[in-house]
Amino acid sequence: MKKRIIALLVISIFCLCSVAAAAANPFTDVPANHWAYGAINSLVKAGIVDGDGKKFQGDKTMTRYEVAQIVAKAIAKEDKADAENKALIDQLAKEFASELQNLGVRVSALENKIGPLKIDGWFKYRYENGETYNTHYFTTGAPTKVRSRDEIWVNIANQFDGKTHFEGSLQNETASDDGGSGSIIVKKAFMAYQAGQVELSVGRFFPTLGKGMLMSTPLMDGGHVAFGNAAVNVNLYAIHMAGQDVNYRAGDMQYNLSKDFNISLAYSADKQKEFYNSTAVGFEYKAAPQLTLTGEYGINRSTLAKSASGLSKPYAYFLKAQYKGANPFVTGSTGAWVQFEKATDGFDLMANASPMSWPTCYNWSAGSGGGSANNVKGFSYGVETTLAQRMILTATYNPLKTFDGQTNKKLITAQVWYLF
Repeated sequence: MKKRIIALLVISIFCLCSVAAAAANPFTDVPANHWAYGAINSLVKAGIVDGDGKKFQGDKTMTRYEVAQIVAKAIAKEDKADAENKALIDQLAKEFASELQNLGVRVSALENKIGPLKIDGWFKYRYENGETYNTHYFTTGAPTKVRSRDEIWVNIANQFDGKTHFEGSLQNETASDDGGSGSIIVKKAFMAYQAGQVELSVGRFFPTLGKGMLMSTPLMDGGHVAFGNAAVNVNLYAIHMAGQDVNYRAGDMQYNLSKDFNISLAYSADKQKEFYNSTAVGFEYKAAPQLTLTGEYGINRSTLAKSASGLSKPYAYFLKAQYKGANPFVTGSTGAWVQFEKATDGFDLMANASPMSWPTCYNWSAGSGGGSANNVKGFSYGVETTLAQRMILTATYNPLKTFDGQTNKKLITAQVWYLF
């Protein structure tokens, strides 16, 4: 395990050195599917932001610094905006607060809206109809086929100075057929210190490794080291899952080959390599202005994974094609996706995979809250639309089967999100 972590560090440092000269812009890119682009487009159409020249190009990925320059100009013209566009400017100002402050933006209205403490989150109502219940090593309780559940999630962030900040998330969730805990749970809470290009943090984390197949799970207590630049980002974790006697050493590297193509390497293993001894490689490619392809392939060489699957190298992979997407601030915006996924039995025994990439029936004993890359095969389909500003409807149809194709694992979901 130590050799793998050291190897990851060596590869990461090599890549950082090799791209340092090429990465002239020291600021992080805003992802191509970030909601800020749709918001700025709305401001362009309203005449608040110029849409030609170097001020804004809808097909160009920009850095956070470049977007902040546009937002600063929009703030200066806020008196010309209607209520809907003022709300967009407010959201952009909150998102890029640090960059605006670095630019020296000192508009009194802005400082009233942006303070060192930021609070946001969402409320979600979900309906699910599942053919079988997601099972993993710590499964408890008997499931029912149909149920609904609601969730409220609150994020808190506090930037103390240019080097120190806090992030936290609180959650409460209940299901129609399962009382759950019904209590408020601290999903994430950590303090971070920025030392040059390196960030050191300690507390409770919600790490997503690679494209989410190995881990996208809250309630992870321990330490985190992150470093990188606009081209390469590296994350290393030494963590322990709250409520489970499992210690992890994990990490990933994200490498932006271009503004349209990203690759990732990820690693996750528990101390005894009983549940996880996993590596994965993934990618994200913007194949066209409205089409994004994402995929990941991984192997788990742990003891229990081999035993459950009967294979020497239990594996899992997925490939997803996403067309457009629902922008929470653009009513009527839509998106659709199709995905193929396949995972051997035992690959994800603790159900740590992302519920966004590997959706399953909700399992109260699973840390990820409904994601599992375990004993599954088949296609999944989904659609989404913005019903009103901040309100998104998503629906999925997952006619899945077990890895051997003998048992149905069909899942149908519908979710309404309200962002605040």
